[in-house]
Amino acid sequence: MSGQEAPGFATALRGGAPRRARGRRDPDAPSLLRRALPTRDALVDAGFATALVVIALVGLRTGFLGAQWIVAAGVGLVLGLVIGHLATAWRWMAVTTLLVLALVYFVLGGPVAVRDNLIGGVLPTVQTFRDLAEWSVLGWKRWLTLLPPVDARGPVLALPWLAGLLGGSLTLAVARRWASVPLTAVVPVALLAGSIALGTSEPAAVLVQGVGFALVLVGWLVVRAHRSRPPVQNGAGRNARLATGGGLLALALVAGLLAAPLLPGSEADARREVVRTALVPPLDVSQFPSPLPGFRRYTEPNPAELYDKPVLQVTGLPAGAAVRFATLDAYDGLVWGAADRSTDGVPFQQVGSRIGARGDGRQVDVEVEVVDGGYGGPWLPTVGAPTSIEFEGPRADELSSEVWLNTDTETAVVPGQLVGGERYRMTAILPPSPAKELPKDLQVAGDASTPRDTDVLDARIDAWTSRAEGAWGKFRAVATQMHNDGTYTDGGTPNSFEKVYLPGHAVARLGRFVNSTKLAGNDEQYAATLALVGQRLGIPTRVVMGAEVPADGTVRGRDVHAWVEVQESNGSWFPISASTFVPSRDKTPSEQQLLSEEQKVGAQVPPPAGVNPPSLLQGPDQAQNATDLAKRKKSPFDIAAWPLWLKILVFAVLLPLLLAAAYVALVRWLKARRRRTHTSTGPLPARAAWLWRDLVAEARSLGVAVPRRVTRREQALALDAALLAPVDDAPGPAEAPASDEVAVESPRSPFPTWDVPGRSSTTAPSGVVHASAYRPAEGDSPSAARVATSADGLVFGPGEGSEDACAAAVSGAAEVRAALRERTGRWVRLRSDADPRPLLARRERSRTEQATGRRRLRLPSLRRRGGADPTPA
Repeated sequence: MSGQEAPGFATALRGGAPRRARGRRDPDAPSLLRRALPTRDALVDAGFATALVVIALVGLRTGFLGAQWIVAAGVGLVLGLVIGHLATAWRWMAVTTLLVLALVYFVLGGPVAVRDNLIGGVLPTVQTFRDLAEWSVLGWKRWLTLLPPVDARGPVLALPWLAGLLGGSLTLAVARRWASVPLTAVVPVALLAGSIALGTSEPAAVLVQGVGFALVLVGWLVVRAHRSRPPVQNGAGRNARLATGGGLLALALVAGLLAAPLLPGSEADARREVVRTALVPPLDVSQFPSPLPGFRRYTEPNPAELYDKPVLQVTGLPAGAAVRFATLDAYDGLVWGAADRSTDGVPFQQVGSRIGARGDGRQVDVEVEVVDGGYGGPWLPTVGAPTSIEFEGPRADELSSEVWLNTDTETAVVPGQLVGGERYRMTAILPPSPAKELPKDLQVAGDASTPRDTDVLDARIDAWTSRAEGAWGKFRAVATQMHNDGTYTDGGTPNSFEKVYLPGHAVARLGRFVNSTKLAGNDEQYAATLALVGQRLGIPTRVVMGAEVPADGTVRGRDVHAWVEVQESNGSWFPISASTFVPSRDKTPSEQQLLSEEQKVGAQVPPPAGVNPPSLLQGPDQAQNATDLAKRKKSPFDIAAWPLWLKILVFAVLLPLLLAAAYVALVRWLKARRRRTHTSTGPLPARAAWLWRDLVAEARSLGVAVPRRVTRREQALALDAALLAPVDDAPGPAEAPASDEVAVESPRSPFPTWDVPGRSSTTAPSGVVHASAYRPAEGDSPSAARVATSADGLVFGPGEGSEDACAAAVSGAAEVRAALRERTGRWVRLRSDADPRPLLARRERSRTEQATGRRRLRLPSLRRRGGADPTPA
């Protein structure tokens, strides 16, 4: 034995000669394929895990439109269950499991979920990887800011694909890796809570996610608790346990039914608070000017000359149907504009190509073309309640990704602006056209907020409504009086006397408008005034600017109007056509009327420049800020301006390397910090016990096959064998083990498990190197045997030991650790540095736990034992 050459260090780390020949393999050790076959318990756990994850993912139903998300989540769930089972059967490290999950997510995420930009419809591209990476990190927030339900097509499918993959793998892996019954419920409950919190205000499935989830989870926990009982007790009291479990379930159901009506939020009108409602969408509509001050662009005469020119081409709508440019529902004393509603009411939300249906009516398919030189601006012309918007042409991708919609006002915005030549198809639910006649009676809502500085209207309102009764009666009387006694003017030609009738609808302009003997203005002044009158009467009102589609579908400037909508008591909005309160165009003001007005109030002086007033909340420096931003040079830190190759280099190469280096550095620092803490504080026996456990864990991370469930001195044999082995890669000759002290090969590890006399053992396979071939080092060379002897002396010796002995053990362990690292390759040391298992080393697992491949989660005891620290074993 002693005359033969000792094997190399790499051979010792592998536990002996390489097992390349089939004859050297332990016949009792199952193969990888056999271990991958699920057992009955594994199938039962997989069935319960599938049911719980499916119930949890039902919460995403109200957030997606279409069935594609179900396919993506289902495929992710199946693959996640497979990965979770293999990770347990083959004893993968946590890092290995995460790497496999990441690989599956990116490689199969293209054909399963994000099907855009694929090569041949199967192979992913760089853009596919970019979409998957971006949506896995930032997609959740973007999805929450989109208008639900979100069209389940494109990169958004990465979210259910990732949820199913992680949900299935983590639920099954935790259940199979740890035998703790309470720990089994952590992942499913967290997944259920996440799907509810990230859902919508509309519950997805109350009974299924409430009662169904609880029944399945409790049943699984009962099965696992019964499985973990000792075999001699499994049959005892089974009927009693079943009866007790059934009684507890019945009691829980009855208590839930009785207590549910009393819980907070159970009222019928209670609002369901979710994460989506707490987020403020990042769109400030105040940056977009209101279209109402520019109404004269569509009149005659005007510099734009759009009165007889086409501005829109609409097909698919009946004659007289209304196309909405914008709904203006807030007045600030200067202009009617679109309210932001970020904190109050329904905000603008980004939408996809498909939108959830809202309201009742006839569905129509409309195609809109923006004529060059006609309509333009950020406000997207819509019809009724849109359910889908799809752009065509060269700007299709740009405009499709930036459509924002307010479902309360049915107003759409595209920050990229319509410049002419755009085409888009729209499916919408067509509402009734604006009323051509005012109904005699209408149940309107009340408690409208009164705009500021509009008391100048009160005197004229009192004169117009002296004989009317009720809010609607007075509103109807004002609209009738405007239509019958008012006059229409667009300002006339530059040399006409009508040029003194200025555009705009600020408080000063409307005060002069209503206080004149004869009203004179166009749709802008009449609609703005009538809406303010409704607000003064307590009726919620708003102004809508749009157009009436003629029979040929060609919308010209003369078809553009501004009308008013009033809110009914049921919450719906009743449109009032401009023809009911705006006088006919042939009723123009007379010059005599103008002279009479000038004698009463003085001549009207036009402003120096006709600039459209800004929208609501638009700051006075908005235009200047926009100019400054346009002139500002691009910053090198602007990621959007980087070329593609630089983005790939930074985010696909450098960033992963930096993250990996940071992870390795963090793990090394945590190990060193933990080692310093445990070897310098606490009782000396506890320090020595922990010191040896840390040395063994570090050696195992380097690949040394240290036996389990043996004494420290017996474990030191394997460590000294690795220290004395020559550093080479050539395997040494096969060595037969001694008759009473052999090395036993573990079926789950490529390294042998060392056994000793007096313990049960099996015949070692040929080629396994015997531990007794190596002797402890002598002299000043590192020796694990000396460290083990010092640790045993401190733990089992009389008294508490000495600080000098503990310091010597710490120094000896550091020398052994350093010697082991010197004898390994660079990649082995790097893998050891990245291995987090030494941070979790607590105790040696029992043989039963090694055989089943599971760990029982042990919580620290809160009970003190005589007030003294526990004695380390």
